[in-house]
Amino acid sequence: MTPNFKSKPIEVDTKVNLLDQNDNRRPKGKKIFKVSKFIIYLLAVMIVAFFVFSFQVLFTDNSISKIFAGKTGFFAQLTSLAGNSSPLSGEAEDRINILLLGMGGAGHDGPYLTDTIMLASIKPSTKKVSMVSIPRDLLVEIPGYGYWKINNANAFHEQKNAGNGGDLTKEVVSKTFDIPIHYYVRIDFAGFEKIIDEIDGVKINVDNSFTDYQYPTSDHKYQVVSFETGNQTMDGETALKYSRSRHGNNGEGSDFARSQRQQKVLQAFKQRLLSYDFLLNPTKIKKLSRTLSDHIRTDLELWETIKLAQLVKEVDTENIITEVLDDSPDGYLYANIVNEAYVLLPKGDSFSYINHLIKNIFNQNDEQVIAEIEETQVTVEIRNGTTTPGLASINSQDLKFKGFKISKIGNAPVQDYEKTLIYKLSNTVSEKETVLKEKYNTEILEIAIPDWVKDQAAPDLDYFVILGTDLSK
Repeated sequence: MTPNFKSKPIEVDTKVNLLDQNDNRRPKGKKIFKVSKFIIYLLAVMIVAFFVFSFQVLFTDNSISKIFAGKTGFFAQLTSLAGNSSPLSGEAEDRINILLLGMGGAGHDGPYLTDTIMLASIKPSTKKVSMVSIPRDLLVEIPGYGYWKINNANAFHEQKNAGNGGDLTKEVVSKTFDIPIHYYVRIDFAGFEKIIDEIDGVKINVDNSFTDYQYPTSDHKYQVVSFETGNQTMDGETALKYSRSRHGNNGEGSDFARSQRQQKVLQAFKQRLLSYDFLLNPTKIKKLSRTLSDHIRTDLELWETIKLAQLVKEVDTENIITEVLDDSPDGYLYANIVNEAYVLLPKGDSFSYINHLIKNIFNQNDEQVIAEIEETQVTVEIRNGTTTPGLASINSQDLKFKGFKISKIGNAPVQDYEKTLIYKLSNTVSEKETVLKEKYNTEILEIAIPDWVKDQAAPDLDYFVILGTDLSK
């Protein structure tokens, strides 16, 4: 039975135009901003720095071991910390990719839907960091479920394997953007409130007064929240409202303004967490460790967390490369309505530009991105060899999502093909060949190519696909 979440499943058929052919504008490339230690502190302070001073309670409290999803025993990890020379995942390739997730948690609408999804990448050789913000409304393929908004992945897996929803989200992000995700860290907002309360609040200087008349409540209604300019100490509930407000007036209703407020809160959290009166209070430290264990989940092992902390503290946080995937005029996405659900889709009908940007975010310029994508895209022609109408169109949309360039679609001369056939017509060597083989569960044919295929195929075509009735099985 299909889980009943807020987002509706996407049934791909010929009646639904998943991809707006009118919007194929090339997005502009990455931007470099000077930003506060926003997500770096979320990762390094909220989790890593905490462990540095929490060893006082390790042997009287098992809270910390509950945070980790890894299989290695806690005390085995503890004994391996000293002198551990093992590399972090991705370190040998000079890029460590960490998925950062935020969800509502108990008491919130859609408690396991990820409201925040960010891909943080660290380049150890240069100590550079990139941050890519992934919108929760992005339409992606979730294995075993079909096409859904990406924020459903965590919720789906929580139903099957409570506490480990991040595993499926990692897989989805990795497959969508064709990049390995080495680790994930997930926090829920209920924990955020408790953590702020347990450090006696955070001091925030509100630069811009605003009112939000549509702040959601836990019972699916709305409330009005307001903030006045000036210095103030916020408790957990107030800090969460200040951080999450999406519809404020006076210029505070944009994602940019929201991210600026979040940076303020996390900066204030860092200052409070590392203050002497907190560090010298073992009672508060122990209480905070228990709260963290209930509201933070990661697949980092303890030794990896400590090693990552050592790496992160050397990062140049004044020049973090950031990219927000959105539907702005220069963005990589566009908005659409599918089955009455608001979704975001990649411009150009393909994730190729986004994938290339993410892979090369540390060392590419805009012109190189566009040129290399167009040079390396694998071209495919699809023919429908069955009597099922629209089959070639549906498959072309799916392959575009996977980064292929569709040269042409149409019907085969006859519609009695029982098995899907894939003919290779060029000498191209590409990882995409594996994608085709797995999608259609067949081998690639390079000999005995029919004459009609040779005659009708474009000169620069890489693969010619004839769809058979085996797809419906």
